[in-house]
Amino acid sequence: MKQKNNPAQILKDKQDKLNWQNFNFLENMLVFATMRTMPGRNAPQESGVHFRITLDSQNDAICILFKIDRDHCKNDPLIRGEKVKRADYMSLYIDSKSCICTIIEMKGKSSDELKHGIEQILELRDILKSEISDHLPTKLKIKFQGILLTPFTSRVPKKEIAEEALKGFIILPIQYKNKAELYPYVSKLNEWTDKYNHQEITESNTLFIEEILTTRALPKRIQDEYYSKNFSNGQDREGIYINYLLSNDINHVTLVSNRQFIKINIKESEDKGKIEKELKLLNLINRLAIKFSNNQISNYDN
Repeated sequence: MKQKNNPAQILKDKQDKLNWQNFNFLENMLVFATMRTMPGRNAPQESGVHFRITLDSQNDAICILFKIDRDHCKNDPLIRGEKVKRADYMSLYIDSKSCICTIIEMKGKSSDELKHGIEQILELRDILKSEISDHLPTKLKIKFQGILLTPFTSRVPKKEIAEEALKGFIILPIQYKNKAELYPYVSKLNEWTDKYNHQEITESNTLFIEEILTTRALPKRIQDEYYSKNFSNGQDREGIYINYLLSNDINHVTLVSNRQFIKINIKESEDKGKIEKELKLLNLINRLAIKFSNNQISNYDN
């Protein structure tokens, strides 16, 4: 196998640069925008506030934090278009009963800034709803909500937040001067009148699935036998197609989705057993209409 197409080398050479030629919006999020799980889901300080999400050791769950506003990559935005508003972060929390996307915007004290933050949250919510509808199984039910994180002295736009609540979308304003712990507010559905209560949470061990999703996504597709039979690079193609390197640094797993189901192509192995066990633990096989396949994966450079 040629070194340039070795999955371990591909992952090692991965750069923090989106790939719009080969990947759609959701694929770019999953491959390039995830923040590594350990040593924690920490967001650096911005506008006088910052936060972390500590996955509670009492829960069997995954929680992935996505960096949406790639301010460190001004010429490589995830949300394109100069006039399109960009929220800062999004968390995806999944346990056996819930699937919650929480859009997190960090703002300073200005009233105009805070109102703009609401618009940024709503913009990302609408983009995500559209992309998920186009590329993931219709059986998947996701709840959306927002968090507006600000300093104590800010003037929260309660009128605008209450108006969105009446429409059925909750944005929780949180005012905190230190690093806020957001786990309790991304792991449940909030009310916009909830009060922030700072907690110290014992970190759980990361589930194998979360580690694979956040640290092992390959920035290019492995063009093996399975690829040639299951991937169409049409301009308006439906679904996602992503390869992930497994723990032995040799084999890979392929994640494929469309509007009917998600398919996981993986050889029989210890890693397959772990993935299947955790999917059952999270009650995801039925909720995501997951199918397993074990198609022969050829040595594509032989």
